Amino acid sequence: MPDPGPAARIDLRRLRTRAMMTQEELAFKAGVGIRTIRDIESGRTRPQPRTLRLLVQALGLDAAGGDPALPAAPRELPRSLAGFAGREAALASLLAAVEDGTEVVAVHGMAGVGKTSLAVRAAHALAHRYPDGQLFVDLHGFSDAPGLRPGLASVLTRVVRSLDPAGRARPEDVDELAAAYRSALAGRRVLLLLDNAVDAAQVEALLPGTPDGLVIATSRRDLSALPDTHSVPLGPPPMREAVAMLGLAAGGRITDAEAVAVAERCGRLPLAMGLAAARLRSRPQWRVEDLLERLADEDRLLDELDMGHRGVAAALHASSRELDPDHRLLLRRLGIAPGDDADVRAAAALTGTGEERASAMLEDLVDVHLAETRSPGRYRLHDLVRHFAARLAEAEEPAAESRAALLRLVHLHLHFAYRAAARLHPNKRRYREGAALHDLGLHDQGLHDRGLHDRGLPGFADQTEALAWFQTERGNLAATVAAAAEAGFDEEAWHLATAFNAFFVHDSDIGPHADVNAVASAVARRTADRRKEAYTLGDTGRQLLAAGRNKEAVDRLERSVALKRELGEHADAALTLANIGVLHRRSGRFAESVAVHEAALALAEEADDTAAAALIRTNMVVPLLRLGRHDEVRRRLDAAEARLDAGDDHNRVRIESFRGVLARELGDPARAAAVHIAALEAYGGEGDTADVTDTLIELGQDLLRLGRPDEAAARLDRAVHCAVKLLDPSLERAARNDLGRALAASGRITEAVAQHERAAALARSHEDAYELARAHHGLADALADPDAARGHLREAAAGYAACGVPEAGLLTERAARP
Repeated sequence: MPDPGPAARIDLRRLRTRAMMTQEELAFKAGVGIRTIRDIESGRTRPQPRTLRLLVQALGLDAAGGDPALPAAPRELPRSLAGFAGREAALASLLAAVEDGTEVVAVHGMAGVGKTSLAVRAAHALAHRYPDGQLFVDLHGFSDAPGLRPGLASVLTRVVRSLDPAGRARPEDVDELAAAYRSALAGRRVLLLLDNAVDAAQVEALLPGTPDGLVIATSRRDLSALPDTHSVPLGPPPMREAVAMLGLAAGGRITDAEAVAVAERCGRLPLAMGLAAARLRSRPQWRVEDLLERLADEDRLLDELDMGHRGVAAALHASSRELDPDHRLLLRRLGIAPGDDADVRAAAALTGTGEERASAMLEDLVDVHLAETRSPGRYRLHDLVRHFAARLAEAEEPAAESRAALLRLVHLHLHFAYRAAARLHPNKRRYREGAALHDLGLHDQGLHDRGLHDRGLPGFADQTEALAWFQTERGNLAATVAAAAEAGFDEEAWHLATAFNAFFVHDSDIGPHADVNAVASAVARRTADRRKEAYTLGDTGRQLLAAGRNKEAVDRLERSVALKRELGEHADAALTLANIGVLHRRSGRFAESVAVHEAALALAEEADDTAAAALIRTNMVVPLLRLGRHDEVRRRLDAAEARLDAGDDHNRVRIESFRGVLARELGDPARAAAVHIAALEAYGGEGDTADVTDTLIELGQDLLRLGRPDEAAARLDRAVHCAVKLLDPSLERAARNDLGRALAASGRITEAVAQHERAAALARSHEDAYELARAHHGLADALADPDAARGHLREAAAGYAACGVPEAGLLTERAARP
């Protein structure tokens, strides 16, 4: 095994527990000291490569195909201020409480008082105690930024994704997601910094269920109501500390007496003092008297937003007043931009300037503490600065100019959203071609007939790059949809919403998609546009299908298909109809699924959309395999492959994987296994995706046919694990049934029965007749009690007959035997 890189870590406690070993047993078996085991598990040290190899061998991970080199633990803490000073008592109290065993620390106080700075400082000091990760989550509890605020589900998903970036949660309700969140944190020494919480109730909902980690929460509201919490109420620092803060921040250019005067003008608020010191530091020709003179000219713009904290308003005004017109314009436009942050292109669109100039100005704003950057190329405003900038825009800009700036930003997002969606869905013509300008009545923009997805900017090299863009811009896109609709840009809001929903199948948090789709639905109703209604109904149907709400899903999808056909949108009608076929397949209605896919294929061919037709042919293969129509499967796969786009590697791998299934069903499981192993390699072999999970299930079946049940069980166990993390009950019930077969073949009957019973429960709740029949079949083969086995056999035979699959005849004959 190769040595892990510096970012690798080993969750020894979890691996040891899974192997059912004590620390002493593991130390003896690995030939290392018990103290070494304790130090690794407590996070005091990391194993050397030789020690790691010994531990791997002792845990039996090589033989099981396991890999202890887990993804690097997240290190999300913002940079601790180099100029941090004061707060000695508060910091000492916080650190002492943690040393004494406190698991939750609450830092609360007024806006601008330095809560986050203290919390981040403490988190860095404590980071070594929490080797499994340090997470920073801004809850935006007091942000007035336009757009959609993250709800509890989004925050829970955000943390789960940080701890397990390869996973993809698809909860049906927030309680299931909360359980997944607690499971992700359980047994891990993680420091969770919850910044800017709404109140104690919000923090309490995010507390882990086990005492392994530490939560530090900040809020403008009192959090002392939290149970078993060390409370750190934070007010303006005493003058002695304020003077120390200013002296350090100003780089030694201020005397103690001058610092007292500046601190008084700033209300001793660290945010205001830091901004004032930055002005002094960046103007070497100034004297402190010059700064004091400017601070004395109080501006009342933020009086209401600051709740009377005039020191913050004075500091912000003094800082922004010194900006040249271009920088001041950028600050104002960032204040009206939807979402949490912006990149250089967004700043250029907002200001109407070039990207190089926008980049330089953004860095200038960072230098004077009016903007901040937490990751390369991304910039954001502190909440108070955003308030100030928005009010500045309201006071200094004509409304028409602000609207034009917002519209430019919306068009920028439309360009990249359509480009990314086209990469992810090359089979969908509307993403490939985009929306023509004449559909939106925007000829007066001077862009002729170019689609909104094409602003003359580059696109994405591949699907990975497109998806990475969406994950970065996701919150901004959702906020922009809401802001565009609020501004009356109905056409743009709707198009951006439908492009956003193109990423639904790749997203781990489905909540924002429902919110964005609600905006699209409202626009469709408001404009009485049947085309918009048709596409929005299709997006709604797909979301309901993923949530397991089948009847509602069919209703929306059928209405969408009817409208699209009336409107002549045959290609998209075909893909929407194919989604109904997928639903029938998941319910065990294979003949109906094939018939619906046939109708969808006819529509796609009528529209001359070869990419859509190729996808439908591929999706039709599963029900055809179930029905035993092997010759037709081969023809469909050949036709689909012949019509694939040159760069559609993803569907090419899917087709090859189906060829492997066909080979197994025709009696060549060895070839099937080789095909599926190659498919896993093509998918990267890692990550809990639907494609990987499905391929693992097929490989497990191959190995079973080859008489290798233990290997099959290992693959299928991982498939179950992936399906559970994906919250995909369709994949889970299939994986559990196959795992039950593998366990039974390995002689592990009790475990096999448990898997089949769980699969049966899932199949009943989701009305899947085929997997329910398979569960009964597996139980009939596993149970020793002949009467119980015969009962399950009859249930299986009846279920298979209802599905119309070949297994029905064999089991009916077997069930009839005495």
